[in-house]
Amino acid sequence: MDYLLIEEVGMKNKIKSEMRRILTRAPLIIAALLLFALPAFAQDDGAACLDCHDDVADGLVGTTHQLTNGKINGIQIECTSCHKNFKEHLEDAMEHHPSRPDTLSMLAAAQLCGSCHVTAHQTAMVSTDPHSRAELNCFSCHKIHDNKNRYLLKDDKDDYCTSCHTNVKAEFSQRSSHPLESGNIRCIDCHHQDSRKDHQLTKGFDWTCQECHTDYAGPYLYEHPVVYNHLVNGGGCTECHNPHGSPNERLLAQPGNGVCEQCHGIPPLHLTMHAGLGAKVNCVNCHTDFHGSNDNKYFLDPMLGTTFFANCYQSGCHDNVR
Repeated sequence: MDYLLIEEVGMKNKIKSEMRRILTRAPLIIAALLLFALPAFAQDDGAACLDCHDDVADGLVGTTHQLTNGKINGIQIECTSCHKNFKEHLEDAMEHHPSRPDTLSMLAAAQLCGSCHVTAHQTAMVSTDPHSRAELNCFSCHKIHDNKNRYLLKDDKDDYCTSCHTNVKAEFSQRSSHPLESGNIRCIDCHHQDSRKDHQLTKGFDWTCQECHTDYAGPYLYEHPVVYNHLVNGGGCTECHNPHGSPNERLLAQPGNGVCEQCHGIPPLHLTMHAGLGAKVNCVNCHTDFHGSNDNKYFLDPMLGTTFFANCYQSGCHDNVR
């Protein structure tokens, strides 16, 4: 009996020792169990996504949304930066799907993108931009994955603009037009999405035009009032020209003398003198420097006396208009 008692006591002590050892290591054992049971929560969120979606990450390489290991300029980019509800997806991939930013409302998408992109464009999108009032979100124009286009635009030919602005697309097919269809200009060359003042998103009508048409920019000794008045008040070039396209030459809004007659009447003598020769020509045949002139306050062609009406200046009758 004594031998059995000693053996029982020894067994109890051995069990106690083993239990003490297990309890000492319990945190490590529990952690290991959790690691195998819930691997997604023990790993980095982005790494968990890449277990299945590594091809998606490859499509971000070389773009501003390329995934980062750690923070760059205070920002760490990972899948869960843009795709929420990922924990539910990791628990049951078939039942729960992470959020898709392109399906968000305008305001929700702006808030999501604005967590990193704090720009004038981003500010305008939630305030004065007409696209936001139409409930278009960031992803109506931008595509994040598998995209190497400038600014991550959906395409490099501005087709995303004309898919909505179909009437404008038709204007570029007219007789006189800016070369959008040939690819020499793009919508965003004139329409800047960071504008918070102008309802048409141009930087100022005349300044936009003068970026290319510097030869008409002036300043001139004799300014044409329609140019400098509307330069300040908001019309300028578009008072006379349709910027996208026109059935008239030089993008003119009206044919013949129609543009001039918006402001000017034709002096009666122009129609009667010299056997009515003046009635057969348009205003711009004589008033060639209508954007402005350094030679003549009436914007007349400096060579008019030799190239059009012979000797009209030399006769002495029209010296006062020079």
